[in-house]
Amino acid sequence: MNFTFIHPPRNAGKNDIWSIIDAELPPLGLATLAAVWEKEGHVSQIIDAAALKLTVPEIIASIASAPDYIGITSTTTEISTAVKIAQEARKAFPGAKIIMGGVHPTVFHEELVRHDICDMVVRNEGEFAVIALAGGTPWSRVPNLTWKNERGEVLINPDAGRFADLDALPFPLYEKLPMSLYHSALGAAKKQPSIGMITSRGCPGKCHFCFSEMFGVKTRWMSPERILEHILLLNRRYGIREISFYDDTFTADQNRVAALCRLLLDQRVKVSWSCFARVDTVSPDLLLLMKKSGCHQIMYGFETFDEALLNRFNKRTNLEQAQNAIRWTKAAKIDIRGAFMLGSPGETAESIRNTIAFAKKSGIQLAIFNITTPYPGTPLYREFLSRNALLHQNWDLYNRAEPVLKLDTLTPREIKDFYRKSYREFYLRPFFILRHILKIRTFAEFSIAVGALFKVIRLAFRKLFHKP
Repeated sequence: MNFTFIHPPRNAGKNDIWSIIDAELPPLGLATLAAVWEKEGHVSQIIDAAALKLTVPEIIASIASAPDYIGITSTTTEISTAVKIAQEARKAFPGAKIIMGGVHPTVFHEELVRHDICDMVVRNEGEFAVIALAGGTPWSRVPNLTWKNERGEVLINPDAGRFADLDALPFPLYEKLPMSLYHSALGAAKKQPSIGMITSRGCPGKCHFCFSEMFGVKTRWMSPERILEHILLLNRRYGIREISFYDDTFTADQNRVAALCRLLLDQRVKVSWSCFARVDTVSPDLLLLMKKSGCHQIMYGFETFDEALLNRFNKRTNLEQAQNAIRWTKAAKIDIRGAFMLGSPGETAESIRNTIAFAKKSGIQLAIFNITTPYPGTPLYREFLSRNALLHQNWDLYNRAEPVLKLDTLTPREIKDFYRKSYREFYLRPFFILRHILKIRTFAEFSIAVGALFKVIRLAFRKLFHKP
């Protein structure tokens, strides 16, 4: 049987900072499912329309002839395009079964099947469902599947009741991907070629703005030995020189990270790397070891300089921990990329100003400011939906650059103004510009830096020329 997996293109807005800095990551979930499918003796195709910048007609034209299954993954901002792909694929390949999966389809699985957008949705994790389909298991017994029977009834099969062992999964089928097109986020890699990697599923933090149910309650980890094997494969086969670990909280298991660092040092692996971390999951000793093994940047989710807002989000961190993490990371000579949220429930103009001031005074190298966005499935979304306090449900605009929440304390216009103000005040400081100019070593780096700075300036001042 033939299975075509499709990664839709993103819908990036003109006012979206992520259209400037975002990484181009391989669709690791699809590439792993393709590897599982082929391990069962079948044929697969992966179309990464995001990396290839394909239109919907181009995607349909790229599908191999007569596929048995067409699988489309989707986040919230991709769903409108994913639906168009599904509709056109059904017309072009009436004999194929259309499957959708990913975060957004998991939340809206019943609606997608009921309205015949697709034949079935694989909820949450997909490996066990794909293995069952590969073995010809009747749909009624495929775990995690939502589907419609001949009588038009939407049926929701039980969950698998277990989750994949990450060490037992085959490596993603990189050979089916356009490897030369992938790269880390702007400013996240100091070596090229670079690529993203995910070594865990789930997150020990249960913040109300995150959908923590996708991979179960318990966080699962890939072992240090398996991570090393994965890095060496990418390094030797594709010449990858930098890894960006995009785990929600890479350092949550500090012993695992320390063991990986020691393996990298023992094997003398010449790969640099960066990661995401929470401020309560690092220590001075661990950071020094990370630096020694090649880590040069950590992205911390600081979110806000208002402790009451942190508590409101169930972040379970405090300002003292944030300041400790900054101090310890600087001492280890690791750069810091800080992530901040603007326009949260309870937010005021004063709290936003304090957050921007904190970012500027903290000495961090890079800052990402996002407008608080209630993604479907999160406690934040459920709360504001129940209160009829969402400005809209235009999924294309759930991009962290457009207000979605109705707040009593700030208007959407004020939030947008603060969003642009945050980038102006952080990135247009003479000290910031001079510091980064002094770090430039090649003409290529100079071209990238100037281009990125121009785009940030254009975003920051867009309100002078365009209506919000």
